[in-house]
Amino acid sequence: MKQITSILIIMLLIIPIALPVFAEEDVFSIVRKMDEMSKTTTSIAKMSMLTFPYSEDNSNFRDMKVLAYGQGEDNSYMEFISPKSIKGLRILSIEGDQWVYFPSTGRVRKIASKSKDQSVQGVGGDFSYEDLGGGSMEESYTFKILNSDNTSWTLEGIPIKEASYSKIIITVLKENYQAPKIEFYTEGDGHKKDLVAEEYKTISGRLMPTRMTMMNLIKQSKTVVIIHEAEYDIPIDEKYFNPMRFYK
Repeated sequence: MKQITSILIIMLLIIPIALPVFAEEDVFSIVRKMDEMSKTTTSIAKMSMLTFPYSEDNSNFRDMKVLAYGQGEDNSYMEFISPKSIKGLRILSIEGDQWVYFPSTGRVRKIASKSKDQSVQGVGGDFSYEDLGGGSMEESYTFKILNSDNTSWTLEGIPIKEASYSKIIITVLKENYQAPKIEFYTEGDGHKKDLVAEEYKTISGRLMPTRMTMMNLIKQSKTVVIIHEAEYDIPIDEKYFNPMRFYK
């Protein structure tokens, strides 16, 4: 009896120490798998961006067409094709740095860190410069598991370096490691935005969200992104990812 009691005491002492270690290892593997599922060497996508100043009024919106290029996890290039008022506007993101080319003035502006929480000048909508940038989840946030059920995990991410958001909450599906919902929080506004994946399709052999809505809970507006075509792991001219050439 004394031996059994001693074993129970040892187990009770070990369990509170061991559980957080296993939980931490689990969340690392989840986040890494999420990054792996979205990882490509290059990508090209044609998409629509619809901005709704009032989220409940689906009849009042602005329709913009966008061509987007990606290189690895950190580099992206976006060019607005229409409407005419912003045609030629381009956004380049390289490892956290961002530049915008304004065709109306012919000038390039580098986006300061303090401005990355703002929407793109001339475009508006509910995606900020930071939202449009690249970067892996594992390198951007420290995660922990808030909840786990039969179908999904709920993860909380705290930014590793300076960021617009104080934390994010991600729902991750266990069957495919897709994230159908991401909640964004700031110190000043609390729960500020929700990004919801409303439709998934297999394109070029990859399961990907093809319709996503960013809801701004403070302004009561929304922006919908619809991906029409996409290609992966194909050659892309390096000029698109060169801050001195991307606008030429």
